[in-house]
Amino acid sequence: MDWFKDLYDDFRMKTGFGSIPKEKTRKEVHFMLDVLNLSENSKILDLFCGTGRHSIELTKEKCINIGIEYNSEYIKIANERASKFSVEPKFIQGDVRHVDFGEGFDAVIIMYQSFGYFDDFEEKNILKKVYSSLKSKGRFLIEILNRDYILKHFSKRDEREIEGIKIVEERKFDILKSRVNSKLTRYHKDNIVTKNMSWRLYSVHEIKNILEDIGFKYIVGYSDLNKEPLTLNTRLMRLIFEKN
Repeated sequence: MDWFKDLYDDFRMKTGFGSIPKEKTRKEVHFMLDVLNLSENSKILDLFCGTGRHSIELTKEKCINIGIEYNSEYIKIANERASKFSVEPKFIQGDVRHVDFGEGFDAVIIMYQSFGYFDDFEEKNILKKVYSSLKSKGRFLIEILNRDYILKHFSKRDEREIEGIKIVEERKFDILKSRVNSKLTRYHKDNIVTKNMSWRLYSVHEIKNILEDIGFKYIVGYSDLNKEPLTLNTRLMRLIFEKN
């Protein structure tokens, strides 16, 4: 089984997506509206959409939004949240490797470091599908971990506590595949939960070269939502590309 299918359980939902402040989501959406040149009725594809926090806010801004997410429980939460705000983004449950994205989008987004789950061939195929789904001059925003930063600050073992639960993460870096392979162990009161992970990391020049090879034009990259430039100390890169 693909490792990510087991990773996103109720605990990760509660302490991950569920703990993100609304103000941060709104700031991210205002950033998207700006850098992606979005306006009323812009059509947006939100890949790995999780519980729909961006899709819902973008729909509030009168955009037309479609989100794709593998986890069926997250899709259920996304639909429940959307109904509370009386907005109707369309959520599709499925594996992005196999779902038909459609076409005619003004923008595609991949947020919250949600890229790097698959092998190199599958990853590039997803990016090719992104390209095909966009209109001419449509834009692609990918929020992705910076390999250079991760290696500069690489830690083989971390220990932390969340809501009284000890969490230990042990990591190894595969230099040939540029993947961080790790084991996460949670020590709950009544049981121990273990998760295995394998994230593909990209430096900015590598992901830029891959996307340009597909046909994208690189526009700009930022270190944060305030549009600070990329540096070696940028952990999470926000990269904007355009379809030629």
